[in-house]
Amino acid sequence: MVAQSNVIVTSIALGAVVAFLLGMIVYEVIILVQQGTADENYAVQKISELTRTDSVKDDFIVNEVNASKIRDNLRYLTSAPHVAGTAEQADTAQWVYDQWLQQGLVDVKTIPYEVLLSYPDENNPNRVRLVSKTDGSVVFESVFRQEPLYAPEEADPRVLHNYNAYSAAATVQGDLVYANYGREEDFAELARRGVDVTGKIVIAKYGKNFRGDKAKACQEHGALGLVLYNDPADYDPDGLEVYPDSVMMPSTATQMGSILGTKGDPQTPFYPAIESSFRYPEDECELPAIPCQPISYGDAYHILRAMEGDEAPASWQGGLNFTYHLGPTLASGLEVQVETHTTNRRATITNVIATIPQTAGDDPDRFVVVGNHRDAWMFGSVDPSSGTAVMMEISRVLMAYINETGWSPRRSIVFCSWDAEEFGLIGSTEWTQQFSKQLSDRAVAYLNIDQAFNGNYTFRAQASPLLRDIIYNATKEVPNPDPAEVAAGRTSVYDTWLHRLADLDDLTRPWIGNLASGSDYYSFQQVLGVPSMDMRYTDTRYGEPLYHTLYETFELVDELYDKGFLYHAATTAVAAKIVAAVASAPLLPYSYTFYPEFIRSAVVDLQQQYGDLIASHNCSLDLMTQAVDRFTQDVADFKDSLQNTDFSDLLVQRHVNDRLMLLEKAFLDPRGLPHRPDYLHVVTSPSAFDSYSGVALAGLHDALYALSAAPDDADLWRDFQEHLASVTHLVASAGDALQGRLW
Repeated sequence: MVAQSNVIVTSIALGAVVAFLLGMIVYEVIILVQQGTADENYAVQKISELTRTDSVKDDFIVNEVNASKIRDNLRYLTSAPHVAGTAEQADTAQWVYDQWLQQGLVDVKTIPYEVLLSYPDENNPNRVRLVSKTDGSVVFESVFRQEPLYAPEEADPRVLHNYNAYSAAATVQGDLVYANYGREEDFAELARRGVDVTGKIVIAKYGKNFRGDKAKACQEHGALGLVLYNDPADYDPDGLEVYPDSVMMPSTATQMGSILGTKGDPQTPFYPAIESSFRYPEDECELPAIPCQPISYGDAYHILRAMEGDEAPASWQGGLNFTYHLGPTLASGLEVQVETHTTNRRATITNVIATIPQTAGDDPDRFVVVGNHRDAWMFGSVDPSSGTAVMMEISRVLMAYINETGWSPRRSIVFCSWDAEEFGLIGSTEWTQQFSKQLSDRAVAYLNIDQAFNGNYTFRAQASPLLRDIIYNATKEVPNPDPAEVAAGRTSVYDTWLHRLADLDDLTRPWIGNLASGSDYYSFQQVLGVPSMDMRYTDTRYGEPLYHTLYETFELVDELYDKGFLYHAATTAVAAKIVAAVASAPLLPYSYTFYPEFIRSAVVDLQQQYGDLIASHNCSLDLMTQAVDRFTQDVADFKDSLQNTDFSDLLVQRHVNDRLMLLEKAFLDPRGLPHRPDYLHVVTSPSAFDSYSGVALAGLHDALYALSAAPDDADLWRDFQEHLASVTHLVASAGDALQGRLW
């Protein structure tokens, strides 16, 4: 009790000092501006101190991060396969709950939902076969379980058989067409070459887009079924040694994953899966209608080498040692048979939520949200358990920061451990649907940590334009975990990031990618308009070859990827600094001046790519460009107005923060993108053809892409013109929200 009292007294004293210094800064600016003696640069400098994101100057956070604790977290989290809806996954929820209680977080809660999940039939495995047309004899059959190669846990009998979640349960047989990555442009190329997939089975490579988009495209083009595999040209492109001697994919690995095309519980779209919710019958849900099965490239070898037909284009050739053909016929009178027994059933999932409460008193009802999903297809040492291990260390470090230094966050910090992300972002989507009003009104930022680490080459981030600078600032303050880079003079995380992943549009800054919908930031950014980000250490050269396979074990990370867990520790420090900064800054540290530049660049890209097509129908992007001009001027005027604002009044601070929070929401269209009511953000929502990759103004891009293939389609032109009008209005009026004006 004595120690706690000392902390409280220290906190009050520090808060008083901070308030006094802040008041002096603001008073100085106001007096000088009123007297006409303060130049613009000086005023801007003082205002910037209200939005400082580098307030942790004693390096407490960096020094407090404990790599051994992160390692211990990962060791526990990978001790058993923990698929959503299983007893093992329920155990991880209890572990997170207990850890947060021990760390001292408050309002620790478990929030369950009953949702529709999908599992393989362990007594009736899914198979892909080569069969004889004449007598039905089986010439080749794929394996249904990945072969243990190194770590003892790989032989765990609880590991699920190979499958794609939500695949239709069916047996189909027919000719086979090779469709490269199964993208829309690949099917267009097949059609151009006279290859029809209707009534045939498709085999396609993983990569380039979401597996669910591949299945959807196959279904829309009339295919009977889909076989997916990882080609060694993508997952071991340099012919290196493979796991367990390196992190490259062996021929026995199979990537599992969901092919659900919607987000959240399929039976309760747009509403939380709670007791009172109406549930649609399965046959009325948007579920895949064709069977889809993943196989290893070792199994794909036997199938692909039997294919006949025209030689595949050079860019479609892969890493197996033969020439790829398009099909649809196979040698020796063979056909392909796909047999799946995947079943859907209701199961209980559990989110765990906890809070570090604000104590400074300035913004008592505002909060920063930090989230990671716990569920994995197997052990998930990289996806997601690297992120879970790091998030648990972030919460511990921030509590230590409070207890040992008296730090008082102005805004609360809400930690969220999501369930069932792998099935379709289900846990986070249900929670944001249940609490959408509070989150939309009170959440100032969402930091997603899906995979905290999947390589040690460079840091990487995807984010709303509003969070760009805060990420840059945090990475500049964290020491570089790579000794070779430090020896080369690149001493911070930022330095190597800039060196290895510079923004090609501006080589003076590192590249930050656009958010799409591949992780739990989806409902925050694309539905609620809460500025969001995702971050990790990664290898941009090879990606994560063992993603969603049996071999994502503790040993993979501990022995091959990150010995000493130095890169995990660096990610933890960056994330903790970002969270602390957003929770502490008197004015929200948004990069609002970058948003007009971001949108203008997207409009220029549209004009360059589709300008002739747009002009051919007497359409123009001129009004859109004028809207960007107006938005740009409004942002500049807002920035100027801050120089003459009396920030000693906390209500004034609150009013400015209110307007800053409205900016992201200004780009939400309540009707959603064309034919996509589950995506509201007209600037940052992803393409309908690839929900993994982020493209700005995706609704316009998608409409023009469709029109490029059907330029005389009146309905498509109407979709484009209607959406262009909506986007133009939202961009033009975004400045109104920032300026706080009604007309």
